[in-house]
Amino acid sequence: MRTLIKNLLVLSALTALAIYFAQLFPKMQKGTDFADFYVAAQIVLQGRGHQLYDATVQNEFLARYSGRVGTYFIHPPFETLLYLPFSLLPLACAYLLWCLFNLILLIPVARGLTQYVFAKWSWRALLPVLLLFVPVLLDFLHGQDSLLLLFVLMWALAALKGEKEFAAGCFLACGLFKFHLALAVAISALFTGRRKFLAGFASVAAVLLLISVEICGWGVLVSYPRFLVHFSQLPLAGVHNEQMANLRGLFGLIFPAMATVALGMTTFSSLLVLWLAASSWATSARRASQTAGLALANVVIGTILVSYHLSPHDLVILLLPMALILHHLLTCGDIPAWSRSVFIATLAVLFLPPLHLILLRVHIYTYVCLPILALFGATYSEIRRLSIPTERPR
Repeated sequence: MRTLIKNLLVLSALTALAIYFAQLFPKMQKGTDFADFYVAAQIVLQGRGHQLYDATVQNEFLARYSGRVGTYFIHPPFETLLYLPFSLLPLACAYLLWCLFNLILLIPVARGLTQYVFAKWSWRALLPVLLLFVPVLLDFLHGQDSLLLLFVLMWALAALKGEKEFAAGCFLACGLFKFHLALAVAISALFTGRRKFLAGFASVAAVLLLISVEICGWGVLVSYPRFLVHFSQLPLAGVHNEQMANLRGLFGLIFPAMATVALGMTTFSSLLVLWLAASSWATSARRASQTAGLALANVVIGTILVSYHLSPHDLVILLLPMALILHHLLTCGDIPAWSRSVFIATLAVLFLPPLHLILLRVHIYTYVCLPILALFGATYSEIRRLSIPTERPR
C-alpha cells in the first residue's frame, strides 16, 4: 500500500509538470519543435505521405496548424507513426500529452539506472535528479524525442548486460529515428566484430525501411536523402555550428571562413574518436569485464562527438555514460587521483545547469563539447589502464 501511494504521488507530480509545460506552450509555440512532428503526422494522416519531404508542403501544413513556417520535419518517415495518435488532437492538447508521455518515459529510465548502475538507489529519488539536467528540460520545452532515444539506449544496455547481443542490436535500431546517433554506435560494433548485435540491428533497420516505403512510397529512397542534402540551404533551417556540442560544431566555429579546413579536421578527429571508442569496446570484451560499463560509456560519448547534427536537447543521452562513469567512481577504489579529479570535475560541469545556461544565453553552446572531449579521453585512459594485465611478483 505504501508503494502504491508513493507511485501515485510520483505520477501526480509528473502530471503537474506536464501541465506546467503545456501552459507555457501558447507563448513558446512558434519557437518549439513539436509542431514539426505534429504536421508531419498530419501530412501522413491526410494521405500525402509521398509529399512528406517537400518543403513547400511542410510549410503549408505548418502555417495551417501552428501559424508559422520555416522549420521542418527531418526524421525518417517511420517516426510519424508514433505521432499519429497525437495528431488526432489539437496542437496544444497533443503537446500536453507528448510531455506526459516523455515524463512517463523517465520512469523506466530511472528504474533501469537503479537496476543496472545504482543498485542501492531508489528510482523515485533519482527521477527529480534527472530533471535537473538542462538538456532534459530543453527536450520537454521543444517537444522533442531525445528522451525516447535515451529510453532505447537503456533497453540496449539492459540486453547487453544480459549478454543478449541480438536483442541489443534490435533495440538500438529502434533509435534510427535519430540515425546519425544510432549508426555511430552500430559502426563501433562493426569494428568489434559483434555479429549477433549487428544482425539484430540490420533486421529491425530493414523492417523500418519497409515501413517508411509503405508510408511515402519507393520515391522516399531518393526524396529523403535529397531533402537532407539541401536542408541547410532552406531559410530558417536551424543548422548552426554554435548550437552543436560536437566535433563538427567545434571546428565549424573555430574555422568559420575555412570550410575545407573545418571539414578536414572534423573528418580526421571523428575517425580517430570512432576508432578509439571501438577499440576500447573490443578491449573490454576480450580482457576486462570490469571495464564493460566504461566501454559502453565511451562509445556513447564518442557517438555524441562524431554525430553529424546535434541539438542541445540531444545531450539527454549523455545521462547514460555519465551514470556509468559515476558508478565506476563509486565502486572502484584504485583510480589514480588525477583521473578521479578529471572525472569528478567534468561530470559536475556537464550535469549542473550553469555551463549549459550560460553558453545557451551567449549562443556558443558548442563549447560544451570541450568537457565532453575531456570525459571521453579520461574514460578511454581508464579503460586502457584497467585492461593492462598487472605483473605478479616473483
